[in-house]
Amino acid sequence: MKNYILFLFLIISSCNSTTSQVEPLAKGEEQFLNRENKIINLYTTAAVPLFNDYKCINIPAKLQVDEKDYSINAGAAIDYIEISRGLINLESSTIQLFVLAHELAHIATLSQAKSFGLPGEIPAGKRTNEYKKAEYLADLIAFHLILKQRPEDFNFLKSNFSFLISLLGNGDFTHPSGQERIASIKKYILETEEQNIDIAFKNRFNKIFYMN
Repeated sequence: MKNYILFLFLIISSCNSTTSQVEPLAKGEEQFLNRENKIINLYTTAAVPLFNDYKCINIPAKLQVDEKDYSINAGAAIDYIEISRGLINLESSTIQLFVLAHELAHIATLSQAKSFGLPGEIPAGKRTNEYKKAEYLADLIAFHLILKQRPEDFNFLKSNFSFLISLLGNGDFTHPSGQERIASIKKYILETEEQNIDIAFKNRFNKIFYMN
């Protein structure tokens, strides 16, 4: 994903005394920018605060947009989060929050593993490679933090597992299928019903980390 998104505000006035000649935005463009500002606000006020307890990770300050991608998609790197135009256009802010939290969770995964006394890299299993494990772990961290801090959003996600399975797709070499990913989350939820949620989180994290 390319450069940081720089236009959080639209400057429509000239710096000199002459009348501005900037043409008004077309209705579709204005609508898109409004949605873009909403997801930027969601990122800064809802997604990022989920990770306040992770003191040793570098949370990207800004989002950047892939305007050519109309699928519901996002990606994370060391210094940015990239989101697709399709994600911006999505009506559900809770699904958007999960996608953003999942990407931030990738950045937090190794820090979380270290706090549990696990190695500094995810080991590959015979049937589940380290890339797929990273996806399972990012899902787990996102769901756990949303459960602890935003239970209403958690309940919405829980009631929309069918949509999430469809959204997460059929899987590939680096990603488990949506069916597999939600099955993993359901195991975590079942454990939270039987014990303290932090213990359930730690147990599920360990099981995924050493998954065969």
